[in-house]
Amino acid sequence: MLGVINYGSGNFRSVINILNFLKINFREIKSEKALKDFSHIILPGVGSYRSLHQRLIELNLVNELKYQVLDKKKFFLGICVGMQILSSYGNEGKESEGLNIIEGLVEKIPVKKSQLPNIGWHKVELVNKESKLFQNISEDERFFYFVHSYYFNLKDKGLCSSKITYDIEVTSSIEKDNIYGVQFHPEKSQSAGCKLLQNFYKL
Repeated sequence: MLGVINYGSGNFRSVINILNFLKINFREIKSEKALKDFSHIILPGVGSYRSLHQRLIELNLVNELKYQVLDKKKFFLGICVGMQILSSYGNEGKESEGLNIIEGLVEKIPVKKSQLPNIGWHKVELVNKESKLFQNISEDERFFYFVHSYYFNLKDKGLCSSKITYDIEVTSSIEKDNIYGVQFHPEKSQSAGCKLLQNFYKL
């Protein structure tokens, strides 16, 4: 069963709308207890790194989420800031702690020619050719919608499964065992995003 964390903001509504369209069975997660009921967990994200972490603390989800993902090996998909929050720290505004599930720092994209935020469609370059998340998504289809100014600077670059170039190389997805994250918004990425969400559900 798939659960979608609702922390009161972000793109929760957009994600559940696409899951309904795809006829994927899911339930909402708003409590620590509910996390135990699911084999797959999605954490949507729009907004600031610090506010997301604070909301997870207020809902008493942090420790249980880490337990379910790291110890129970539940499949996890973080979207946009829902991926970034997996990091050790974020420096949006001032440095704040993340979930520290995957080592790295979330920092502003250092641009010289491009504008921030990065808003629009990008063709992602697949780094991990064996990625189960991108299965059956052809190279011609591999366009996804991005809205962000910060990026996940991974300590272990080998965890980057896809990337884009936006003045610098920017991690567009990560994979580590049962843990997945995407910087883009699959719920706004038409057929490619639909296939990616279906692939996650089938893990």
